[in-house]
Amino acid sequence: MENDLLLAGRLRAVLLDNNGEQAIELISLDGGDMPVAAYGLVVKISVFSGKAGFLSLGGRIYITHGTFWRINEIKTYGENERRDYFRIKTRTIAKVTGPLRDSEEELPTYKCSVTSVSLSGALIAVSDENCALREGEEVRISGLKIEEDRNSDIFNVRATVCRIVPQSNGEGWLYGCKFVDMPEKDTDRLCQAIFAKQRIDIQHRRGRL
Repeated sequence: MENDLLLAGRLRAVLLDNNGEQAIELISLDGGDMPVAAYGLVVKISVFSGKAGFLSLGGRIYITHGTFWRINEIKTYGENERRDYFRIKTRTIAKVTGPLRDSEEELPTYKCSVTSVSLSGALIAVSDENCALREGEEVRISGLKIEEDRNSDIFNVRATVCRIVPQSNGEGWLYGCKFVDMPEKDTDRLCQAIFAKQRIDIQHRRGRL
């Protein structure tokens, strides 16, 4: 399933469809018109509540209207899947330290560019020729942000290197890193930061910023 963001909206109602199965209705976050979408399109819905936290749902579009969508065939995604699909592109700077070891020796730290972030991990680019991280090694990513803004939340996380590919310009490597033991509080903060970035991206695409 593709992961293109279709809209940022609000959950208006939870109801039953004609078969007695659960359905939901969504409205636009800013009160504007809903985008056009195909009947039967399979979608993923990321629901965030300040009290209840984050919930990942899936379903099929049953009604698309100028003011709302109705989604039928609702199902709940598992923890692993909901973390993996929720990814956005970024252009921020951080530091990566590693590989981490049990000893107290000073560890090498490299400047990195954060090119994408999800609830499960990040893709970072390191141009320093001295960086030679390997798959399976654990690292610490410090100063990770969704946007280069003084008010942007900062995350310091541990991660495992899962994938390594050369950068397209031939200068350094791209490291796909999976977060390790991230506290639930930080996961919720990261989720909110990703939502905020996606809302801004939608407004830019619609010419409202």
